[in-house]
Amino acid sequence: MSEAACELIHPNSMEFATGHEVVTKLTGDIEHVKYSQEDLILVAPATANTISKFAYKIADNPISTLLITAYGHDTPIIFVPSMHDSMYKAIKPNIDKIKEEGSAIFIRPRMDEGKAKFPSKEDIVLEALRTINLNKKD
Repeated sequence: MSEAACELIHPNSMEFATGHEVVTKLTGDIEHVKYSQEDLILVAPATANTISKFAYKIADNPISTLLITAYGHDTPIIFVPSMHDSMYKAIKPNIDKIKEEGSAIFIRPRMDEGKAKFPSKEDIVLEALRTINLNKKD
């Protein structure tokens, strides 16, 4: 969880809800390596900051470090951008850079009220399942 996410939802609540330990900082347990080889990494919401750090492979927090490590393992990554439309327009070159290198998939946000909002949950789940099935190895 990012620092901002921890301000909205306490890590203990997330751990209770998921049944998994929540990573809020990097430790000697090398969490970024342990979790980077899953079937899929879903970044939702994907902020301008997270997308831009990934575009330039900046690893300065648990999330960006996990993403870069997952990229190195060829783990599929899906971003679901969510931000003000002006920020979305400003980072469009970073999104294009990531798409061009083939390092991640983006689910197009729903543009409404001057914001790049979450698409439907169904669209996110369908893209995640499609991506996992395309990348499954026997």
